[in-house]
Amino acid sequence: MTRFPAIPRDRIIGALAAELRAREFVRAAWLAGSDATGRTDEWSDIDLMLVVEEDRVEETFAVLHAALETLSPIAHRFRLPSPAWHGHEQEFLLLRDSDPCHFVDVLVMKRGAGSLFLEPERHGVPLILFDRDGVAKSAPLDREALAGRRSRRLAELRETFFLFQSLITRAVRRGHPADAAASFLALALRPLVELLRMRYCPDRFDFGLRYLDRDLPPEVRREVEALALPGSPDALLRARDRAEEMFRETLGVLDAPR
Repeated sequence: MTRFPAIPRDRIIGALAAELRAREFVRAAWLAGSDATGRTDEWSDIDLMLVVEEDRVEETFAVLHAALETLSPIAHRFRLPSPAWHGHEQEFLLLRDSDPCHFVDVLVMKRGAGSLFLEPERHGVPLILFDRDGVAKSAPLDREALAGRRSRRLAELRETFFLFQSLITRAVRRGHPADAAASFLALALRPLVELLRMRYCPDRFDFGLRYLDRDLPPEVRREVEALALPGSPDALLRARDRAEEMFRETLGVLDAPR
């Protein structure tokens, strides 16, 4: 249970930065997420990005743990199975005496290995804690590769969206509200938001339901949020119908000659 007053977010960041800066094998450290997009508030977690010498990954995690434990015992720790989808090492850490929102999401990247997630169009501008080699620089967005992924996903949505809407209807008619709600989210709302993103913010078409307040026009965002909390099985069916209608409308806009 959190003890109040909780350890401030900036104190957690300061303790981590000081310990990591003292280790030469940690070559760069910066904050991503809300700190990189100018959206930090009292509920923001800590997205920490590190570049380290290739053979010092595990030692880096040991330094992280020790630094955090100078503030509070670590209440929860989860390391993504390796290799993770992005090719790096990632761990989530929560201090016993911090606000639960202020968990640390740390990505440890080997020097010279893979994408550093530094395209400003997708990830914002990093808040650099230190950078010994000048690696934490904005990277050009590979628009050709992104367009290819977007095109392939659009083709998949064309084939699957309308086909799967009956699964939502079926769950409601069978009296299975949990199944209906999960199916609506996965098969109607999320695909709709993907398509809306392709129209309004194609650089982040694959960001899911995050950042809708900055990526969609206010009136579109309000309607999506209303669909997200329909309130009852019948309301969910109406929301599904409207999601389908919006999907069809947006598909028409994307298909219109330019």
